[in-house]
This record gives sequence, structure tokens and C-alpha cells, in this order.
Amino acid sequence: MSLVPVLKVNNLSTHFHTRHGVIKAADRVSFTVAAGKTLGLVGESGCGKSVTALSILRLIEPPGRILSGEVWLNGCNLLKLPPGQLRQVRGREIALVFQDPLTSLNPVLTIGTQLAETIVSHEEVSRAEARRRVAELLLRVGLPDPERLMRLYPFQLSGGMRQRVMMAMALSLRPKVLIADEPTTALDVTVQAQILAELKRLQEELGMAIILITHDLGVVAAMADEVAVMYAGSIVERGPVAQVFDRPAHPYTRALLRSVPRLGREELVPVVGQPPLLLNLPAHCAFLPRCPQAGAACWGEKPELREIGPGHAAACHRLFPRAS
Repeated sequence: MSLVPVLKVNNLSTHFHTRHGVIKAADRVSFTVAAGKTLGLVGESGCGKSVTALSILRLIEPPGRILSGEVWLNGCNLLKLPPGQLRQVRGREIALVFQDPLTSLNPVLTIGTQLAETIVSHEEVSRAEARRRVAELLLRVGLPDPERLMRLYPFQLSGGMRQRVMMAMALSLRPKVLIADEPTTALDVTVQAQILAELKRLQEELGMAIILITHDLGVVAAMADEVAVMYAGSIVERGPVAQVFDRPAHPYTRALLRSVPRLGREELVPVVGQPPLLLNLPAHCAFLPRCPQAGAACWGEKPELREIGPGHAAACHRLFPRAS
């Protein structure tokens, strides 16, 4: 498959202006993802992963505001598109699977009605044709007896079934990019494995790019080709999964990997300290209070994300002592 980026995010910044100060939920975030490839976006809760996803689709609501950046898809900057054109891009070109399917699905409409509506609103097809395609989609995501399922309401489905329905909705228009925001949250391990296997199979079948948002490093290792590690609204390390996991460069990435439970190791090694509040972040490195390698240079300006190898970049003053 082509390695030409299908989606390119460049210096994307989304801030929330409150009476207490500015929350820099996403600060100069940059990455690319190619067709048929998966980018894992990882980090602790509250680091800005979901805000980044919502910003890509311009779904940020007040008091949040996208201050700067570019999101390029098919030669168009999504942040500059008129609302009418953007509505056509959402779903057709780029789709989002939300974190909680129960709150994302309409509780008073049947599954069939909701999925058919997605198709009819973007394509000139009859209701009958739309429902036929819905039945095919439900089978494709591993849900048997689609005719019966289409008559059910969201509350009548299990968590795993609702998540598969959300996948079917996102894939109904064959998007080039799929953003999956914690697609296996609150699911048991068996169902989680099934959902991820279906996602991988559908990616191979459709050739789409996937941005997989998660805090589970095991999921990233199994699913992703590249990984971007976020901390306090910024990407602190980015590169091929095998390279980042085998030779992590940023102290935060190393701390995350050490905290993963392993067979034969009795004690967990937690990441020391607490993530910072994103309200009025300091000008220096946000990881400084938790970093075991912090030095004098770390109290200066916030480090930039810089290349340390082919396709591998990190934001740490300790990696570039001369430049610091």
C-alpha cells in the first residue's frame, strides 16, 4: 500500500478559554497517517487525545476554539472548508467512532433507521437500498441476523454489539480515514479482542487509514504501525511502534512502558507523580516535575519535537544537550 499520507495534521492547537485561565488541550500537534496504516495515539487520561480527534473534524464546542494549524485530507485543509462542504467530508471521507456507543446512538430510533439515515443523508439512494446496505454492513462487522437487529433499539444490545454498530455506521460510506476513540473501553477482554480483529480485517478489506486512540499500550503493539505519545496536550514522542517500544527516547515513554504489567514481574512500576492540570501550563517542559532525568536546561523553554532517527522524533532537552 502507498505510504503517501492520506491525512496530515500540522501544528494543530485547540485551547479552552475559561474564567480561570487557558486550557491548552491540544498544543501544536503534528502527525501523518498513510492509507492502510494505523497510528496509535496514546497517553494518560486528560492528555488531549480525544480533543485532537474532535479538532480534526471541527467538532469542538465553546468555550473551546481551534486557534491554529492545518488538517490536510485529499488536498483540502479541513479547518478552512465552509460548513456545507465539511458536512460532506464527515462520514464520507473521514469518520469517527466515539468512545461511548450508548450515548452516541439515538435511544429512540432503531438501529436500522439510524444506519440508513447515515447513508441517505450523504448519497442519493432509496430507503430500501439503504436498508439493504445496512444489512450487509452489520454482517461485515460480525453481527448475525441483521434483519432482526435492525428492528432493535440501542438499549437492547450488549456493549460489544453497540460498538460493532458504531463501527458499521462509521464504515457505511467507506471513509478513507477512521478515527477510533477508545473503541474497546468497558468491554471484556474477549470482546475487545474480537472488536480489534474486526477493525484490522476491515482495514485490510477497505484500505483505510486508522487513528487508534487508546491508553492501552498492548493494543497499540498489536494494531498500530506508528505511535504518537501525548503528554499535557503535546506529542512528546512519535515513530514506528517497534522502534519506539524497543528504544523509547522520552522519559515519559519509558515510564509508560515500565508501568505495563509483565509476566514474571511481581511489582508494578507506576509513573511517579500526577499529570499536570492543563490550565495555565508553565513555559518549561510539562513533564519536568515527574522526570527522573530533569536538568537545568529543562527549566528553560518547552522542548520542540525533533528527529532523533529515521521517522523517530522526541521532545526532550536531554537528547540534544548542545542545542539546550
